[in-house]
Amino acid sequence: MSAKKISKKGYENFINGLTLKEIKIVSCSAEVKENFSTPANLKLTEHTKYVKKSGRFIAYIEYKLEGIKKGEKKKGFEVKVEYKVSYDTEIPITNEIFKIFSQTSLRLHTWPYFREIVNEMTIRMGLPPLVLDVLKVK
Repeated sequence: MSAKKISKKGYENFINGLTLKEIKIVSCSAEVKENFSTPANLKLTEHTKYVKKSGRFIAYIEYKLEGIKKGEKKKGFEVKVEYKVSYDTEIPITNEIFKIFSQTSLRLHTWPYFREIVNEMTIRMGLPPLVLDVLKVK
């Protein structure tokens, strides 16, 4: 059985009926190894999920940024943050809608907060302040 596709107009109607209610951190951690120093290669991963409720849904997005010193295999630092984002919605969310939403709007809503935490945490870990690039969604 193939997944039902959402039309551009259907997705637009979903977005128009959406209200952001809350963004909060549910977990946050940062770690730097004793002898780690820059320069480093960065690896960013993210995981998303959602819980559907009557007239609303809660989305979760976890960002994990790892720094691996050039020539090394093990990570030298890591910043990991999970956000809980609550929305009221007129049109119930579906897996098809969330697939698009998690790659666009959810990231746009949470990325600035993650960028700020990464910048602050790298300074506090004794590293040069790391400013992540702006988010580009397609």
